[in-house]
Amino acid sequence: MSHLPIKWAERKDRLFITVEASTPTDVQVNFQEKTVSISGKGITAKGSDPHALKDELHLLKEIVPEESTFKVLGMAIQICAIKKEQGYWNRLVDEPTKATKSWLSADWNLWKDEDDEAEENAAASNFGGYGGMDMESMMGGMGGMGGMGGMDMQSLMNSMGSGAGGDSDDEDLDNDDDAEMADGECEEEPAADISDLNA
Repeated sequence: MSHLPIKWAERKDRLFITVEASTPTDVQVNFQEKTVSISGKGITAKGSDPHALKDELHLLKEIVPEESTFKVLGMAIQICAIKKEQGYWNRLVDEPTKATKSWLSADWNLWKDEDDEAEENAAASNFGGYGGMDMESMMGGMGGMGGMGGMDMQSLMNSMGSGAGGDSDDEDLDNDDDAEMADGECEEEPAADISDLNA
């Protein structure tokens, strides 16, 4: 069977699988304990016209089908498969790496090493070894810059004039790719930028 172009990344508890297909439609993803089946229509590197998408991934280890989900994006199908047992697989499918080089690659936009994830979790839980410290109260006790006593920062910003105090990049952007997700779905990891999926 010929495979679709796929990128993947993993965490201790889940897999991120991205099927690279433009304008996917009629997408169905079926999850079984060791298999992910993908079907639909879309455009891949094989051609410029929409054609049938069909693939079946025989996973290295088991997933939890009823907790696994997928999202259809403008430039890809993003799958989040929940691992049955936590831990790193280091390979997505039950095939030799040599056999997957033409269609399967690491998604470096979503990838985190075991060490990176462990460090991130440790930093979040104890603020780099300073757990329990209230940064706001610490900052409140600090004096300002010498000679700046009593300066009202809000009035300073207002005096800068319209347009100078704001940053137009902070405006909310419409994102049509966001999909409503049920409880337990992979909300913690956003989809990669569509431009990143083309790389």
